[in-house]
Amino acid sequence: MSWALISDSSCNLRDWQPTAPHTTFAFAPLKIRVGEREFIDDLSLDVHELNCAVQAETNASSSACPSVGEWAELFKLADKTICMPISEGVSGSYNAAATARDMVLAEEPDRQIHLVNSRAAGGKMDLIFLLFDRYLASNPDVSFEDACAYFDSLEQNSKILFSLCNYENLAKAGRIPKAAGVIANKLNIRILGTASEAGKIELVGHTRGEKKMLNKIIDTMEAEDFTGGEVVIDHVENEAGAQALASRIVERWPGSKTIIMPCNGLDSYYAEMHGLIIGYGMGVASGQ
Repeated sequence: MSWALISDSSCNLRDWQPTAPHTTFAFAPLKIRVGEREFIDDLSLDVHELNCAVQAETNASSSACPSVGEWAELFKLADKTICMPISEGVSGSYNAAATARDMVLAEEPDRQIHLVNSRAAGGKMDLIFLLFDRYLASNPDVSFEDACAYFDSLEQNSKILFSLCNYENLAKAGRIPKAAGVIANKLNIRILGTASEAGKIELVGHTRGEKKMLNKIIDTMEAEDFTGGEVVIDHVENEAGAQALASRIVERWPGSKTIIMPCNGLDSYYAEMHGLIIGYGMGVASGQ
C-alpha cells in the first residue's frame, strides 16, 4: 500500500523526499499576486525575485489558495493520504482541500484520506512531516487509523513562533491590525507571534534589536515547556539570523537538533524579508 503526505506551499519542504518506503510528498501551490504579476508558489518559483517584487510594489498585493481540482489530483497519488494545509484560521486552503477530499471519496470510497488542520504554517508543518516520515519508516505495517492518531498527536504537541521585522503584507491582509503594523514598522519594532488554539495569529510581544528578539524567543519556548529536541527554523533570506537562533537553542538545550531551511513564496510573502518561522514540539513531537 502506498502513502502520500500532502500539503500546500505554506510548508517549506519543497523538493523533500520521504525516507519511508512507498511514500510520496507533494504540495499544492498557492498563488501570490503582486501588482500585475502572478507568482505561482511551485518548485520553479524564484523566491528572491518574488521578495524583490513585493518590496518594490506600492499597490495592494494578495494571495490565493489552491483550487479544489488541484487538491483532488493530489489525493489520487496513493492509497493512503494524510493532508495538512496551512491553518484553516488564516486561509481558504483547508476548506478547498476538504471539498476535494469529499469529492474524491464519493468517486473512490476505498481511498483513505485524513485531513488535518495545521493551525500553523512553515516550521511547525515542516517538523510534523519530518517526524511522521520517521515514524512511518519505523512502522511500515502501521494501520491507517493508528498512523492518523500519531499524526494528530504530533500536531497537538507542536508549536509555532514567528519573528517579523516587517508587517505590511500581514496588515494589508487583515491578519494583524493595520494601525499596529504601521506603528511597528515606523518604530523599527520586531514582533514575536504565535498561533492561537484556533490557528489564528496571536501576538506574543515585541522588542527592538535582534539580540533581544532571540532572548524573547528562547524565553517563550521555555515558558511553553520546551525541554529540548528538534527545531525547524525557516527564514526569509536571513540565514545568519536563523543560525544565530539555532546556536542559542543548542546552548540552552544541549543535544537539540536544529534544521534550517529557506521559506517558500507564500511564507516569504507574509513573513517578509528577514522573518523567521520556528517549529518545535513537546513530548512525542520533540523528536527525542
